Amino acid sequence: MNTHEYKDAKKQLKRHIKNAESTLKDVRMTVQAVEGDREKFSHIDDAQLFDRQSLVSTSRERIGKAKEEMSSEAVKLKLLEDERKKAIRRSGDGLLGARNDDQRRNTSFVLEYQAQTSLLMEQQDETLDELGEAVVRVGEMAEGISEEIQQQNRMLDELDEDLTNVEEELGMVMGKLAKFLKTKDRWQLRTICALSVVIVVMVFILLYM
Repeated sequence: MNTHEYKDAKKQLKRHIKNAESTLKDVRMTVQAVEGDREKFSHIDDAQLFDRQSLVSTSRERIGKAKEEMSSEAVKLKLLEDERKKAIRRSGDGLLGARNDDQRRNTSFVLEYQAQTSLLMEQQDETLDELGEAVVRVGEMAEGISEEIQQQNRMLDELDEDLTNVEEELGMVMGKLAKFLKTKDRWQLRTICALSVVIVVMVFILLYM
């Protein structure tokens, strides 16, 4: 295949591997949850759990093997040979005018260097593409964090407003208590106790809402 087809195929393969790794992570977390609480998942017998454990282990090995093969020496040599053939095709007869052994060796060296340079540039392009995707993901995460911070700020503003209202109400209550404390009237003392209970309830609600 040509370079464009190869790049597309490699991108698709990497995307499939990432999706497989993400799915495998979810499955592994589920298996760990079942392992950690067998009573809660009693409807899953030991045989089913073992099958899922085997699936996680086998899938992890297969994904690892696929990633190793993508960067194996055989793949690198194949890509280098393809780039060398492309360089030869661009040069015409592949000799670049060489007439003797020394010139042919020099020509071969030049073609090899061109092939390695082209391959290195392709790898750098792939790295830049992956870096660009990572930057996009970081931007999306930053946007999510910003929204979360804004929501928390709104909650803090609401809490501050509630505290202000409570302080005002407490001030009113304390003012009335100060007046009541100057008397020994039984009904007024009962009112003081009732207001004290109200204060405790309001503080409790404020702390645990």
